Amino acid sequence: MLTATLIAISFSIGFFIESIIGFGGGLIAYSFLGFFIDFKMMILAGLYIGTLSSAYIISTDYKSFDKKTFKSAILLSLVGTIIGVIFFTKFSSAILTKLFAFLLIILSIKILFFDKYIFPKFFKQKLILLGGISQGAFGVGGPFWVSALQKDFQNKSNLRTTMAAFFFGFNIIRFIELYFENQLDLEFFLDISWTILPVLIAIKLGHKVHVRINENYFKKGIAIITFLAAIKFIVM
Repeated sequence: MLTATLIAISFSIGFFIESIIGFGGGLIAYSFLGFFIDFKMMILAGLYIGTLSSAYIISTDYKSFDKKTFKSAILLSLVGTIIGVIFFTKFSSAILTKLFAFLLIILSIKILFFDKYIFPKFFKQKLILLGGISQGAFGVGGPFWVSALQKDFQNKSNLRTTMAAFFFGFNIIRFIELYFENQLDLEFFLDISWTILPVLIAIKLGHKVHVRINENYFKKGIAIITFLAAIKFIVM
């Protein structure tokens, strides 16, 4: 019960902020949750909550979905996701923790110092692939996808809903691949099934303010929390 409560609190905070800026829910939740539970268990909790919360975001704002942008990145994202899941299944929690810490450091530096930087066009495809790998292994492909595609979105609502479509679609791929690798524990998902309820409430609240708030403060806060979490994962 304590584990489920920690999962509910961490992901409610994370997805409240994700509803405002379009990504970062998993990063924030993992930054807190990693202090308390096993790394792979944490990622699987994120898979469950991330899939349902993304479905909710799509269903409540489906008109903002950018089909063209989604289609442009679907193939590389799919390849990356499959590779990422293989990493998750083949590597131990200890190795994955260090890889994740390295990823967090890169992302925190990007958000803090290069948030407005537009990557060259030739680098776009590499970022999309990296987003897929990060999504498959850790469920946090959003920062890479946003960096690659942000110029293609007309507004924050387009970004928010289309990113939710990325998360939902490629999480389904993760579920299928993990099922055939015998990595899914039905009892664990039943134990945490109720945790999606407070997360959905947090998403609803975040959506009410996301069109009126300056998200830069939240991004900087995410970057600082992410960097501190990375240091913690490194010394574990």
